[in-house]
Amino acid sequence: MTDSKKSALEVLDEMRKERDELNALIHAFEKRLGVSSVSSVSTSDEEETTSTPLPPVTSMPIGFFHNLSQAAAAEKLLKMNPGQPYSTGQILDAFRNSGMQLNPKNSVQILYTALKRSPKFERVGNKAWGLREWYPEKRRKKEEEDSSDT
Repeated sequence: MTDSKKSALEVLDEMRKERDELNALIHAFEKRLGVSSVSSVSTSDEEETTSTPLPPVTSMPIGFFHNLSQAAAAEKLLKMNPGQPYSTGQILDAFRNSGMQLNPKNSVQILYTALKRSPKFERVGNKAWGLREWYPEKRRKKEEEDSSDT
C-alpha cells in the first residue's frame, strides 16, 4: 500500500500531485477530441484558480480542419478552448500544423478578413479573436448604442 514511514500529509500531497497531472491529461485529451467537459468535481480545500495548460497549437492532428473554411476551422479551434482567445498568427499556426493548405503570401489578410466579416467572432484587444458568444456584454453595449442612434 503506502510506505509506513511516510506521514499522512506526505501521502496526501503526492496524491494531489497525481490528481493534478491526471486532470491536465484528461483536459488535453478532451480538447484534442473537441469535447468540452463541465467539471462537477471541485477540490476539497481550494478552488482551482489556475487553468490547466492548453495543448499547444502544434499538437493539432493532421486533417483536423479538413474541408472546413477558415472561419469554420477557427470557430472549431476556439470552441475547443472556451474563453481562450487566439491571435491571427496562432490560428494560422494551428491550421498549418493540421496540414491545411494556406496561401503563403497573404494568409494573414485572408484569415483576418474572414473573421472580421463573420458575425461569430469578436476582436479581443488589438491582437486576439474570440467567439462572440463569450462576450455578451459587448453585444448589449452595441445594441444599446444602435437603439439610441435611431
